[in-house]
Amino acid sequence: MPVLMESVARRLIIIIVATGAVSVIGGLVIGRYVIPDKGASPDTASVAPAPTPSTAPTTSPAAIPPTPTLAPKPDSAEGKPQGATSGSQVPGLPTRINEFGIPVGYPHTEAGAVSACANYDAITGTLRNREPSRIRKMYESIALPEASKRIADTIIQNDKDSAKAYGVPSIQSPDFSLTGRGIGYAVRSYNENEANITIWGIVAFGIYGNANPSLAPRQGWGTDFCQIVWQEGDWKLKDAGDGPAEPDITQRAAESFKEFLLVGAGT
Repeated sequence: MPVLMESVARRLIIIIVATGAVSVIGGLVIGRYVIPDKGASPDTASVAPAPTPSTAPTTSPAAIPPTPTLAPKPDSAEGKPQGATSGSQVPGLPTRINEFGIPVGYPHTEAGAVSACANYDAITGTLRNREPSRIRKMYESIALPEASKRIADTIIQNDKDSAKAYGVPSIQSPDFSLTGRGIGYAVRSYNENEANITIWGIVAFGIYGNANPSLAPRQGWGTDFCQIVWQEGDWKLKDAGDGPAEPDITQRAAESFKEFLLVGAGT
């Protein structure tokens, strides 16, 4: 779940579909570009998170269970117990979950920065979080004021484009699939005030049961970038977007990404 730099328009995961040489372009976890290139200009309905449009807007944030937390493994760059800083032996572990189910309250460390980027990036990996009003409020809770609207607007517009390209009213249509998972990370730069992290993972998207291979669910590997700053006692999102559409897990370059530790997962 990479996060941020000043180019939220970068694309990742380009899959060339054999039939008709259709290009499917998709973002990783942030998922801004889940659009098959059919030559049509984008413009359609927006998104909503739940299986049916009627339930999405009315879902109470407090009623949505928090998701497991992603944190650097102990053998990462700052793989030592955080002690009193985080109250845990897990490096970078957040201290609480906000009203949108997003882990917040990170230690002022490199491990805390990695964990923040991973969890902030993960919020768009499920359709329930992509309803426009919800996604705006989520980013308001974790991003700088000047960044939250810009990032939310980009995601909302690209979800509209995706809906039109796939021929559905919105991407929360019951037969539309979108799932993103962050697998690893790389620290590009870090100091006590700012960090740039790349998140690497996989995304799957498409229309369930569609006979057209360019529209049926497909998957691909790629990256997101994340830029965060330390402000008001926590790591705040400054920018986020899609990074390079590589590497595949079968490539040697994939070995350069460090693993996450999943905390709080069910059995």
